Amino acid sequence: MREKLEKYDKLITAFLVITAFILGIGWWFAEEKSEPVYLSKIDRLMFDKDNKAPKFVLTLPDKLVAKNKNDIKEVFVDAITEEKPLAVDVNKDFSVADLLSEMPNIFKLPIKNPTTELNKVYIDEALTEKNEDGLLLPRISDDNRKPWIEYGNFVKTQPNFKKVAIVIAGLGFDPKTTDKIAKVFDSEVSISFSPYTPNYDEIVDVARENAHETYVDLLLSSKNFMKEDSGPMSITSNLTKEAAVGRFHKTIAIPAPIGGVVIRDGVANSSNKNVLEAMLIDAKNRGLLVIDTTSGSTIDNIEIIGLARRKADIVIDRDVKKENLDDLFKKAENIAFDKGQVLIVVDPKPMIVVALYNWISSFSPQISYEEARNVDITKPFALVPVSNLVVE
Repeated sequence: MREKLEKYDKLITAFLVITAFILGIGWWFAEEKSEPVYLSKIDRLMFDKDNKAPKFVLTLPDKLVAKNKNDIKEVFVDAITEEKPLAVDVNKDFSVADLLSEMPNIFKLPIKNPTTELNKVYIDEALTEKNEDGLLLPRISDDNRKPWIEYGNFVKTQPNFKKVAIVIAGLGFDPKTTDKIAKVFDSEVSISFSPYTPNYDEIVDVARENAHETYVDLLLSSKNFMKEDSGPMSITSNLTKEAAVGRFHKTIAIPAPIGGVVIRDGVANSSNKNVLEAMLIDAKNRGLLVIDTTSGSTIDNIEIIGLARRKADIVIDRDVKKENLDDLFKKAENIAFDKGQVLIVVDPKPMIVVALYNWISSFSPQISYEEARNVDITKPFALVPVSNLVVE
């Protein structure tokens, strides 16, 4: 009996050992199968629980593919190189001044004397009136003189040169920047001010003392109203005609010479077409010039007989990318060659202003047709105030 029990014990022990071995083999294969397929050592490192040495981290990439003009080479970096690392010059200075020198800076542009003269630098009382709310508004004088003509400036150009009118809009928030722009650019460049500009008369007078035509921005409600708010002076689509004209009057009620308005891009469609028409009629009755920078055709399609107006050919706003500026200026040149004139409206972003200044500086100097026969003129463009492109 005892022998039988010992025999059974050995069989049970052998069975348990075999079972444990089979289970161990099964667990090992299960672990191997469930391990993720690593695409690179970076993936493996993310799943690895061990604390690897820096050497392992430095050799993570399996290989790099370097491309050049002639061929494609595979550069393996999966091993530690024996070459010494490049020495770093710790004595070299990396100053903030060096970084700033690479950034567009309006204040580095040279100041120039006015290139022309205005007929009227300061406000003409005959061209103003006070309404029932006490606002000082522009008007057509009793002898039928209109603000957009009286405050404008006509300049002569050579017949073989194409006219380029530029309006820098949205100025006034920063008096120093506005003052600099007024003194840097040729007098033929026109300036438009935000309706929220503080000390309007002082800032506008500086621009006019440098012989720039002056206008005011007319703001529409933003197309992206969830992110941008054009403020309490904007012409929103839910206004009545009376309320819209009231805001229009607040916009142009400036104690300084203003020749008209620059309608900035925003909501302009069938929802507020009647409101826009009412303002255009009021602008005509006051002898003001309307410059349309909206991206649609709603305002352009509103016919108002006798209204001085001009649609911008190119609008360069604050969202433009630096690499697109050259293409936009080239497009402006093509329009000028094709139509004989072009109107550009830009925002006063430093990158835009500096690029605009450099583009204007590339224009060929104006010479007569006879002189041009013996001279290679690459850019026959002549700056003119915006009023020079307008016919009622």
